Amino acid sequence: MRLLLPQCERQRAAYDIHIFYEFYLQYTLAKLFIEIFCLNKNGTDAQKLLNYRSPKSASNEAGDFASVAYFVLKNRSPETGSLTVHDINHYLDNIATNHAEKKERYLNELKHDLLHLLRNTSALEQKWLIRMILKDMKFGIGENSILKEFHRDAKDLYNVTNNLEKVCCSLRDPSVSLNEIEITLFSPFRPMLAEMATPDQVEQLTGGTPFVIETKYDGERLQLHKHGSSYMYFSRGYGGFDCSATYGTTPSDGSLTPYIHRSFKPGVKNCILDGEIVIYSNKLKCIVSKGENPEIQAMAPDGDYAPCFCAFDILLLNDQVLSNLPLKDRVHYIKEAFISIENKIRYTKQITATSNNEVTEELNYAIDNRLEGIVIKMSDSVYKPNKRKEGGWFKVKPEYIEDLMTELDLLIIGGYYGEGRRSNVISHFLLGLASRSPDGDPCRFYSFCKVGSGYTLKELYELSGKLGDHWKTFDSKNPPIYYMMGNSRKELPDVWIEPSKSVIVQVKASEIIRSNFFALPHTLRFPRLAQGRLATKRSIPSEDENSPKKQRIQRERNITVAPHFRPTDVSSVVKVSEIFKGKEICVVFSLLEKKI
Repeated sequence: MRLLLPQCERQRAAYDIHIFYEFYLQYTLAKLFIEIFCLNKNGTDAQKLLNYRSPKSASNEAGDFASVAYFVLKNRSPETGSLTVHDINHYLDNIATNHAEKKERYLNELKHDLLHLLRNTSALEQKWLIRMILKDMKFGIGENSILKEFHRDAKDLYNVTNNLEKVCCSLRDPSVSLNEIEITLFSPFRPMLAEMATPDQVEQLTGGTPFVIETKYDGERLQLHKHGSSYMYFSRGYGGFDCSATYGTTPSDGSLTPYIHRSFKPGVKNCILDGEIVIYSNKLKCIVSKGENPEIQAMAPDGDYAPCFCAFDILLLNDQVLSNLPLKDRVHYIKEAFISIENKIRYTKQITATSNNEVTEELNYAIDNRLEGIVIKMSDSVYKPNKRKEGGWFKVKPEYIEDLMTELDLLIIGGYYGEGRRSNVISHFLLGLASRSPDGDPCRFYSFCKVGSGYTLKELYELSGKLGDHWKTFDSKNPPIYYMMGNSRKELPDVWIEPSKSVIVQVKASEIIRSNFFALPHTLRFPRLAQGRLATKRSIPSEDENSPKKQRIQRERNITVAPHFRPTDVSSVVKVSEIFKGKEICVVFSLLEKKI
């Protein structure tokens, strides 16, 4: 099961393979395969691996690294594999656990383990092995369907434990049912979620009954588990990532536990709190946006910014499970658990309301104080792990309201190849802002943000049709003179386009925030494409500026042969000899059938 659902298990540590090349995992694996198989770095196969998202390099498999690797490695791999499931798990465990060692030693052991795996697995097995490492199996079915096939109670148990090993051990017998599934101490559960809503919908959604309005902070979801002087912290996500080493497992270590341990009341033996870990500015004496500041987990407790836990729910107190109690009862237990400390641990602001007008007032307050938004919770709602729809929780953010969105006109300056349904097409775009010269015309563009949503697949293909012939491969060693890029390698585009050939697009976002990923020191938060239109004038003179205007011709859609009926694409094959020129080759089947 851990190989079928690698994204769900947390017993195996993170691989962290990408640390060697400071790039995304697929690129790192490509570099390792090139080294292990001694491929020519500039050769066709190596370029297919490095540029797996590019249709020109990877052909029909573009966007799927495992499939591209399969075709590159199939002639270099044994026809059949010799490893068992136990062997695969053993080597994956080695790769995951050794990353804590020194970088040089880990790299050597990593290459050794990968080489053993590749030498003893077939190309098809390697394809699935790569998907296991990437934790993206591409089955076409969700994890819930797989868990349901294993046991009818597996999904519910996983939602409250986030422990795939426990699910498999507890539900081995399909005929045995779990009578009651409870949230347990030091076992992360998948948190309850909220549906999207707008202020004018709340009364209808809550049925006119009283509800609670909570402040929605701009932080990261976090569970706090406490038993005596032992603490554990789990973030939201597959497997419930264990953050205990960062925040502290005892009152003597970590960036948070030493400062909140004494805030728990004397009678509290154990508890589980659900909340948000946010950034508190010791200088400004307030909570600030995480988008404008360093990573929360990298902060020092005595620095300008420090982590602060905002609790909004309690699921267990002194061995009593509270998740089945209505919210209006649970909130009273929170204040029985600890005393608020402004910059370390605090209660989330909660007020009781009944009307849409009160929702609007609280949302305006959140906007004025640069908060993320508000959350509406029905007073009688019980806590349901991993529940979003029909759970009685609703989130309201400024970006859900069209009139409150920031709008900008930006130029497409680069593009990124997509994956999955968006493979073989530029699916994300790098956008830039113009810098004007003394004569008033734009002379240079600065990268500003990256957008990949707000349009349908059909609209994406239409936009690609306008720009498709003008894309040029981006070379980080020789970037285009028109554009200024940021220092982050992850944000460098796969392709770029001349300003005179590009398109101006209208982008909406929730706000403008500080960032160091792009050329400009700011970027957009939650950007999405609102409207696209062709540029009306050239921004920078190009070679064809003096050419006469040509009448736009409506191109007819070309009728093409389905991919599986097309002949093999040999455009990337390098001719090294003409030894068979002028000769006719005949394959005699009787010779093939003869045993040698």
